[in-house]
Amino acid sequence: MDLSRIDDVETLRDLVRVQLLESERLKRELQQAYEQLRGKDAKAAEQLALKLATVERQHAAALKLLFGQKSERRPAENKPTVEREPQTGHGPRSQPQLPIQEVLHTLIDADTVKCGLCSTPLVPWKDQYEESDEIDFVAPQVIIRRHLRQKYRCTCGGCVKTAPGPRRLFSKARYSINFALQVALQKYCYHMPLARQVKAFARQGLDVTTATLWDYLLALHGLLEPALERIEAHILAQPVMGMDETKWLLLKSEVRGKSKTWWVWVRRVKDAVHYTLDPSRSKEVAIRLLQGYTGTVVADGYAAYEAALKANPQMKLANCWAHARRELLPFESDPRAKRVLRVVQRMYRLETLARDKAFSSPELLQWRQRKTRPLLRALFRWIGRQEMASTFDLSKAMKYILAREKGLTHFLEEPLMSPDNNETERVIRGVVVLVSLCTSCSSTWNPESSIVARIATRATGAVAAVA
Repeated sequence: MDLSRIDDVETLRDLVRVQLLESERLKRELQQAYEQLRGKDAKAAEQLALKLATVERQHAAALKLLFGQKSERRPAENKPTVEREPQTGHGPRSQPQLPIQEVLHTLIDADTVKCGLCSTPLVPWKDQYEESDEIDFVAPQVIIRRHLRQKYRCTCGGCVKTAPGPRRLFSKARYSINFALQVALQKYCYHMPLARQVKAFARQGLDVTTATLWDYLLALHGLLEPALERIEAHILAQPVMGMDETKWLLLKSEVRGKSKTWWVWVRRVKDAVHYTLDPSRSKEVAIRLLQGYTGTVVADGYAAYEAALKANPQMKLANCWAHARRELLPFESDPRAKRVLRVVQRMYRLETLARDKAFSSPELLQWRQRKTRPLLRALFRWIGRQEMASTFDLSKAMKYILAREKGLTHFLEEPLMSPDNNETERVIRGVVVLVSLCTSCSSTWNPESSIVARIATRATGAVAAVA
């Protein structure tokens, strides 16, 4: 059949639907044949399992070619439609954080306005106004703050003293600490490059260069370094910590023609984040960063965290359900994988209900023990009974989950935990954007001597936590 001659979309959909049904039928027949041969001829069963795995990969490749990369978001289940009243608009949002500035409006010709009945001139009605709110934007302003340091002298002329001035980032600094903080926030929190900030300052009448802004960022790093140490100490004192790592690609490499890869390690708690830049992703880094920690670390299945647990038995290791779920997504057409994904979806639905009910920690712990624990206990028991060939990729995904049963169910005992490590992955996105901006600044960027490396690992963590 020549598909290029078919122009009707519905016909193409019907054709794809028939092909998918046929593919599912063939896979079911192969699976049934494998079950029958497994007890009679182990060698033939192994060959059939290989063939089944090949068909599974071809099927997945065909779907990806047809429909592209799938999202992790699953479609919502069909729910009965509830009739709602038509909405006339979204309505104004309350803005309790904004300051209120009152503006009084009066009649320009109030003296000449008279009553329409008796012709008496109108007078202001005390404390009576027609109120309406309007959210306005007051443009930021760059000013020169001239400090006048008062001098004092004795009448005898033998002593003169001058009042102290404001603290500066360094001797004879022309720009204030607030100015440097604004530059750092724009760059590291809102990812605005320094060259773009220079243009924004120019529109406000300030003539400044990117080199000057770099100088003040470096000076700010020295001011914030004590805060970084306190943030790290604060994170290590918390009962639950999320941890992850991501690549930090450098443009300058020791090997010509190749980029050099460093790693950013992230430690996150509810109110603070700490970033550590290191040239290695080895277990030694994880052991060093978690040395002496006595709480619970939520992480993916990377072996470095298992090594850190062995080196520090006082801490506890919990695994992430989002990572476990991703292992199954390539096989969601298989009924066994679909069953596990359905149970995970039900688990998250229970977490959403608990969040909507605003449970306290004891109530959340009781809810999880009563609702979620039986669900997961049945799931792991069912996975343990599944028998699949070791060459089958779905088998590897199932073993990944089964091997981490203790870590994946640890959140049932810890009400301060969530089932996944998604919040840590979200705070690592800012570093990824920062890397793309910084590495585009110079083709000779070297982390050992650059301002970027020192500020990104110190000031970024401090500023992000404070913000």
